[in-house]
Order: sequence, then structure tokens, then C-alpha cells
Amino acid sequence: MSTDELFKDYDDAGVYVESQHRALRQDTRNFVVEFGRSHAQIAFDLKAEDVKELLDTPAPADRPVRWINLWGPHTQEAIVELLGKHYDFSLRLLAMIKSEPPGSKHRPHQKQARGFRTMLHLKQDVEAAVIPGDASDSSDEKLSYGVPLEKAEAPKVQPAGGISHYALAKQMINYQSIDVGNHSICVGANFMHDIVSKTEGSDIDIISEGVQRRLWSWLVLCDDHTVLSLHEHPGYVEDTRDLKSFRANTLSVLSQISKHGHGGSDPISMQTVRQALKTDVSQASPGVEGASLLFYYLFDDWQAVYTTVAKFSKRLEQIHDAIIFDMRKKSYQNPDVEIIPRLHVLGRQGRQLRNLYSGYKNLVERILEPKATMVYHANARSQSDLTSMSGHGGVLLAQSASQRFNRLSDRLELLMVSQMVESLAEKDALVNTYFNINAQKDSEATARLTRSATLLAKLSVLFLPVSLMTSYFSIQIQDLQGVYSAKDYWYSFAIIMSISFVALFFFSKLLMWVTESLDALLKQISHASKRFFNNTKKYCFQKLRKKNE
Repeated sequence: MSTDELFKDYDDAGVYVESQHRALRQDTRNFVVEFGRSHAQIAFDLKAEDVKELLDTPAPADRPVRWINLWGPHTQEAIVELLGKHYDFSLRLLAMIKSEPPGSKHRPHQKQARGFRTMLHLKQDVEAAVIPGDASDSSDEKLSYGVPLEKAEAPKVQPAGGISHYALAKQMINYQSIDVGNHSICVGANFMHDIVSKTEGSDIDIISEGVQRRLWSWLVLCDDHTVLSLHEHPGYVEDTRDLKSFRANTLSVLSQISKHGHGGSDPISMQTVRQALKTDVSQASPGVEGASLLFYYLFDDWQAVYTTVAKFSKRLEQIHDAIIFDMRKKSYQNPDVEIIPRLHVLGRQGRQLRNLYSGYKNLVERILEPKATMVYHANARSQSDLTSMSGHGGVLLAQSASQRFNRLSDRLELLMVSQMVESLAEKDALVNTYFNINAQKDSEATARLTRSATLLAKLSVLFLPVSLMTSYFSIQIQDLQGVYSAKDYWYSFAIIMSISFVALFFFSKLLMWVTESLDALLKQISHASKRFFNNTKKYCFQKLRKKNE
């Protein structure tokens, strides 16, 4: 079957709906889109021979931009080899793309959840790409289990003792790569995705709160107006909502390439790739324009970044409210013991996001470097100039895409990184506030206990004379039998109680004065003793010196 028979008109409403459903299926391995200003075609699940025929055939003039997307490139090694050979990938880059992620293995039964302390400090072994103590498990497998995609070719086995690319990417969130070749520029980075099934439940534990799935993606801008996107295999995903979240930006760009894709799109997430193409080929290259914008929008998942920061700020506000509510609790009510662990997890995630966004900014700066891409000014060069530039090697980046990358760099620095720094500072302030509130509550509780103990001591002193008097009246002595009446007892009780009450406050003040006077006297004696000892020591040294002389 020729490649022309595989492609369908993507501007057709039925093909558009079918493509959206097919892009959400787990067994979908790849798709290819060719588009221009007026026409767009799409094909799914191409084989290696189809891709080879496609690469050997120049893109038609009405569809100059080509997008090749692979999900799970390690399962499609033949296609990756063809792409690497055609665009002259380095051996290192090609080997990393074909490496198998540790989370793609089949896990039929879910393991028991680990405790908070174990999960909090759990680290992967970088060299073995597995969790210590469990050679068959990985951090990604805790999030999803199941069978991987059907593999066209057997994956290559990791060399013993070698460092796994995916293990390094999992352990170092800001690990990124950029490869500049004669025919392409390739950027690779971790991209964050929400786990909807773990964020919408009501019984979310501290570890799962705000957790996101990190998946590695390669984006390649080629010199023949082709864009490649290769995404890490997430393993079998049980919840379709999670799969939709993992592929959200790819699906958004894919849907908006069609003429039917802008109907219900959010203005913030609108991605105008085809709409920005030039119609006059004599003045500008629609291929450079379309490929550059496609490369930019695949990299700029702005809606996911904004949602992540907004959720982080919301969680910080919830902890702030919990601390204020905890401050108003009565002394007999137990404090919220989850505040400190939640602050710890929140701080760790905030630091990871800050490093991630700083890495994105660094990638943008590397993309805009003159030695990486040549910015093509659409109004300043003709098609002949473009052809001569392409002949010298290197990748062309449209001016519109370059301006968008510059704006993205500013947003990352002024909004994302600054916001995360401010949020982390607020988190530290909340920690100090929480401990200060607890210290103040402890001081108040100690003061209450001191007042209660003082009151009990005063009451015991107050009733001690009355107790002695009552004991005197209750003594069984023959000479005292019938001498005292009940009236005598109550008169004595009133007199002694009054004297005790007056004496209690008088002697309490007197006792305080005596205590302070004794403290002052002891300090004076201590200072006098020190002076006497110093003078005596000085006198002895002087006598000894005179005697020696």
C-alpha cells in the first residue's frame, strides 16, 4: 500500500473526529500529519516501510510541513533507525531514543503502598534504573501497571553497569539535553503531567497530593520542514483520563491543525499553526513558518505549566488556612499533625518545579543561539536566499517562532521561576509561623498550669489553719468534753479564716519581696567574692614576683 492510500483528509469532519478518538487509544503507535495553509492529511500507525517511502518522497507544495509523532519510540526501533539515518542523528542520541524506559514492563498485580517515611526518601538506583531493594519495580510502576504496547521489534538490553538515560531523567528532574546537527536540532526534557485519577479522589494521602508524572519527550526540528516528536512510553494506563492528561498538549496541537479544531478551544491554549502560514510562497516559506511554529507549540505547554503553578498556590493557601484554623483550636483539641509533612512535600515539589522551569528557560536560550538555529526573517529573504541558506546546513527558525520563544523565556523567568521562589519563601514563612504559634500555645499552656498550681498552693495554705483548728475541736480529751459549743467552733472558724485570708496576700507579697531581696543579696555576695578572689590572687602574684626579684 502506497503512502497516499494511508493518508486521509484531516479537514473532513468525520476524519477529524475519528482521529481524535484514535489518538487517545493506547495501541496507537504513531501518526503523521502533512499540512499547509489550505490542505491537511493524516495517517496513523505507519510501518517502517511506509515511513521510508515517506522520507524518500518530498513534501508536496500544498502540504510543505510534516509532523511525525511516535509514542514509545523504543517499541519502533526500525522507524527510529530510519529517522536517525535520514536526519543524521548522533549515535548517542539514537541509542538514548531506542533505550527502554523502566516503567514500560508488565506489572499484573499492584504492590502494597509503602509507608510515608519509606516513600518520602525512596530513590532510584541511577545505574540499574530500578528502586533499591526491588529490582523488578520502578517509580513509574507505582503510578500505573499493565501490559505495554505491542512491540514491533525487541528492545535492546541495557548494558550491565551502564547508566540508564531514563533513570537519570527520573532522578534529576531538571536533566535536559540539546543536540545540534547538520540537518536537525533536537531538544529533550522532562514534561510534567497531572495524574487525574490520583488528584480527584477524596482520600488522597500526603505523598500523592499534587504528584505529577514526569515523562521524557524529544522534539526535533529538521531542515526539510519536518518536526519529530518522540514521547516516553508511560506503561499501561488504566484510567483514560490519565492517558488524556499525558497526551494533552500533543492532542491540543493535533486537533488545532485541522480546520475543525478551533471551535471550542480556550483562547489561552489556542495554537495557530496553519493560520499563521504565508500564502505568497515567492516572499516567504510556508514550510519554515509552519515547522517552526509547530516546534514551538509542541515545546510550549503553557496551559499545563500555568495549571501546575495555580494548583501549587492553591495548596499553599489551603495549608495557610489550616494553620490559622489550628491556631484557633482549644487547648484540649489535638493539633493537625499533617501540616508539617504536607509543608515538607510541598517544599520539595516547589524546588523541583523551580529547577524544571529554570531548565526550560535554559533550553529556550540554547534554541535561540545563532549556532543552533538561523532565524529566518520572512520579509527579508526570498525563496532563493532560503535555498542557499539550507544548502550550507543548519536549521532555519522563523522569526515569528523566535519571537514566541523570547516571550516564553520572559514568562518563565518573570512568572514561573519568580512565582515559585515567592511560593517557597511563603512556605518557609508558614513553617516559622506554625512553630511560633505552637511555641506560643505551649507558653500559654505552661502559664495556665503555673497559675493553677499557684492557686492550689494558696488554697492549701488558706485552709491549713482551719484544718488545725478543726482537729483541735475533734480531739477526744476528757477535760475538754462539753467546754466548747457549736457557736464557739463557727466563731473560731470565721476568725481564723479571715486572718488566714489577710495573711495569705500579705505574706505572699512579703515572700516575693524577701525572695527578690535574697536574690539581690546573693548577687552582691557573688560579685564581692569574685573581687576578693581576684584581688587576693593579684596580691599573691605581686608578693611572689617581689620575692623572686
